[in-house]
Amino acid sequence: MPKNVLFDRNEVLRNVTDLFWRKGYNGTSMQDLVDTTGLNRSSIYNTFGDKFQLFEESLKHYQSSQNDRLRETFSEAKSPKEAIVALFYGISDDIKAGDQKGCMLTSCTSELSAEEPLIKDFLVENKERVVASFAALIEGAQQLGEISAHKDPKTLALYLFSSLQGLRVTSMLEPDLEGVTEEILSIL
Repeated sequence: MPKNVLFDRNEVLRNVTDLFWRKGYNGTSMQDLVDTTGLNRSSIYNTFGDKFQLFEESLKHYQSSQNDRLRETFSEAKSPKEAIVALFYGISDDIKAGDQKGCMLTSCTSELSAEEPLIKDFLVENKERVVASFAALIEGAQQLGEISAHKDPKTLALYLFSSLQGLRVTSMLEPDLEGVTEEILSIL
């Protein structure tokens, strides 16, 4: 008779995501996973697969939460340009409030993209999605006259993506990035 699952999978995934976010893939041991989840090794393997599969699932969990945040920020904005500005200032405010873990996806890019093709593909797809969202906002802002029509939306979108990643990395070392955020947004 199979055993019933006696834990909240989503809670375990949130805790594991936080662990991988803080320590990275290579810095996280199986014992760390056991300690964080409260599960024994066989339960982790039976439920999530190996450490790499669990890491992939935690990346998807993190990405989903970040995508939810983007959608929420963008839907609450009164205009396309305001959506971009709100996102950057929201992140700047988070950093000031003590969120100095950086971005899990950015950290993963540095740690694993050169050695793990599956992870690199995942990260490239994420970048393309975020850049496309920024490009759509920029095009909308250009139609409303909020951003100069002379600026290339795709190039500007990639600049914003790069700047966002840079803010998240720099936030690990510096908590006051409001002036930097203003400079980034001045290009709009």
